[in-house]
Amino acid sequence: MIIIKKDSVSFWSEGLSTHLNGNWSQPPSDQNETELMSMAKVEFQKNISLANLTTFKIGGPAEYFCLVSNLDELKGAIVQARKMNKPIFILGSGSNLLVSDEGFKGVVIKLQSAQCIVQNLESHFKIICNAGVLLSQLLSKALDIGAKGLEWATGIPGTIGGAVFGNSGAYGHSTAEIVEEVVAMDPLTFEEKAFSQEECSFDYRESVFKKNGFIITSVALKLPKDETGEARKVVLEYIKERKNKIPPQPSAGCTFKNIPVTWAPQESLRKIPEEKIKGGKIPVGYLIDQCGLRGAKIGDAQISPLHANFIVNLGKATARDVYQLINLCKDKVQDKFSLTLEEEIRYLGNFEN
Repeated sequence: MIIIKKDSVSFWSEGLSTHLNGNWSQPPSDQNETELMSMAKVEFQKNISLANLTTFKIGGPAEYFCLVSNLDELKGAIVQARKMNKPIFILGSGSNLLVSDEGFKGVVIKLQSAQCIVQNLESHFKIICNAGVLLSQLLSKALDIGAKGLEWATGIPGTIGGAVFGNSGAYGHSTAEIVEEVVAMDPLTFEEKAFSQEECSFDYRESVFKKNGFIITSVALKLPKDETGEARKVVLEYIKERKNKIPPQPSAGCTFKNIPVTWAPQESLRKIPEEKIKGGKIPVGYLIDQCGLRGAKIGDAQISPLHANFIVNLGKATARDVYQLINLCKDKVQDKFSLTLEEEIRYLGNFEN
């Protein structure tokens, strides 16, 4: 649950809130919000629907919204939010995100730059790209230049910035494997810092950026050369597999993180057949299915009959519908398996009421 506190500085990156100590500087008393917005290098819009900017197609409006295409515009938007004493949220593709029905009382800043630089080195390709570049664009670029290592991103709708932030992955691979360096900015000081792969502190669906509040601005990827053309064949295989596995309705992707067996007590593991454990992780879809929840509905939100770790929007689902289904899954799995589910999707807005 996320509660926005006016007496704290709030920074939001794709799908996660990070509260930093301190306060935004207060705007001068002789300037109103309209005058402050006019000072920005980017256009601020009011009451923009966030449902249209997320893959879930759910959620209320952003109090303020703007698009930025470079670092100067990003800084300008943050300065204006600071003067208005508003929290900010950095939006990428809007995947892995559930926006509350009330929306977000602050400034949503959407990254829209898609710049990529490719370096053809002797042993590998290096791709330097802005954080807002879509994974689908990067995968297409990798295949075009004859690189491999991004095949796992087939069909994943996120940005590279969001992928680094949450160490996204699939098919036994993750973003961490291909990251060489990440440049991120401290939103308080505007200081930029380059993080090596090791300094990113990647773990299962985790990175240092979930903890330090920095905004990812660019990513350098190291991709091996595909000498045999195998990457395209793998992508085609994944496309076929996803058609039978991934629900077609709007969703935020997998709702919960799969559970590493090292996190599970022996009492819980004894209830799960060994053949169901894959890659050292317990598939949460299996746990939810065993609780009899596959296909369960609240309002117009449904636990997908195709994949029980997906909650889908059947057309008119509210954030409250989804939130109740999430809690139902957590309660039932806890009762049956003594395992605590952790959301992979993130919340934006107030879910307290």
